[in-house]
Amino acid sequence: MHHAHHPGRGLRRYDERTAIASNLTDTFRGLDKTVGPSNALSALKRAAPYMAIPLRVVALVDLLFAWTKPQDWQGGDTLPVVWPSNELLGQKLGVGVRQVQKLLNQAQALGLVSFLDSPNGHRGGRRSEGGKIVWGYGIVLAPVGTRYAEFLERAARGIAEDQVITVLRKRLASARRKIRVMAQTLLDEGCDAPGAEEILALALMATDQMRGVRDTGLLTSCVQQIEDASNTLAQRLEAVLSSNTEAAGYMKSSCADDLRDTHFTTTNHLQPAKAGTRRGLPERSSTWVEPSSNADTAVHADLDKHGVTPGFIIDVAPDLCHDLLGHDRSWGELTAVAERAANQSGISQSAFHDAIRVMGSRGATASVFATLQKYRAGEVRRPGAYLRGMTAKAMMGELNLGRTLHGLKDSSRLTAMKGLAAESGATAVGTLISGLVRRTIRT
Repeated sequence: MHHAHHPGRGLRRYDERTAIASNLTDTFRGLDKTVGPSNALSALKRAAPYMAIPLRVVALVDLLFAWTKPQDWQGGDTLPVVWPSNELLGQKLGVGVRQVQKLLNQAQALGLVSFLDSPNGHRGGRRSEGGKIVWGYGIVLAPVGTRYAEFLERAARGIAEDQVITVLRKRLASARRKIRVMAQTLLDEGCDAPGAEEILALALMATDQMRGVRDTGLLTSCVQQIEDASNTLAQRLEAVLSSNTEAAGYMKSSCADDLRDTHFTTTNHLQPAKAGTRRGLPERSSTWVEPSSNADTAVHADLDKHGVTPGFIIDVAPDLCHDLLGHDRSWGELTAVAERAANQSGISQSAFHDAIRVMGSRGATASVFATLQKYRAGEVRRPGAYLRGMTAKAMMGELNLGRTLHGLKDSSRLTAMKGLAAESGATAVGTLISGLVRRTIRT
């Protein structure tokens, strides 16, 4: 009576998936004469990526095919049955027996194999001298033959989907790249376009979420949305740029922080670039203009009036000029440092070029250091826009750069004194080094 409560103990479980695999075996009528077992296996391998069939299961089925012969697939009263032990399969696959059992069950659940059990549950079989199976119990591969046409169709459909997905992903990447370029252009120009940041965030998020998606309908909808957003941003950028250009030969600076808009002329006739090195530092930047050609600018006169020298600039921004401490300083070296620092802080080359043309090389250099000091202090949000605003003021004759630099120097000294009084680490490293070098030079 005890055994009656567990009649199936020790036997193979029979469920819905087992029934499907058995039905595929019962409907097998043999492969077409023009199709061999290698063709059926090849069709399975091509379709597997599109049917979520794991590679390890495909490797198992591939190994099982090695024990079959062409006559096993002719149909009639013969089925393609193989009877290797789990120990042998594990040895061939490089896994344990328990893993082999799991792979076989998974293959059955995927409708790739079924099982033909002997009365005692053991696998075994015998072939005639001609190679035909006389009797056999074990693993049946007939479901692969039954589904041969299905595998061919799914592989062809998957390849076609791959081509469509590849085109969609390229369109998505192109739209995202275009959006990033336009956003960078707005940043370089220091201009605001409503919704630009949201559009950029949407493009980056969509690209990340669509990375592993194979739903062509969903991908198409996403790509269309990002392309529409790209076109919208392009229209906004065009409107911003066109509003900043009133006539040929004039450019309007309309994006400065806390500075009035103005116009200033542009020219393509810049002085030729010269470069050299001195003590491992560049003496001339790529945008250096000879002082003789800019010595009479109003900004230069203002700097001379307030006693602004290279040493004065270093005292204002010691952290930015730490490489220049300890030896003779020149405006050429400061210009090189200013150009490098401007590039690292997001100030475009065009903004720096315009500042040199309007204010002269010394004025542009001093303006960059003033801008970056204010930016580091949190007083300026967009350094590129602020520098363009200073250039616009210089064009109108309203820029008081000397007084600004004196104020920044006083502020730097005040910060250093507060840090020493509180015995904290608030003193900038560049300020301490600058003071140490000055004391060394005096002694």
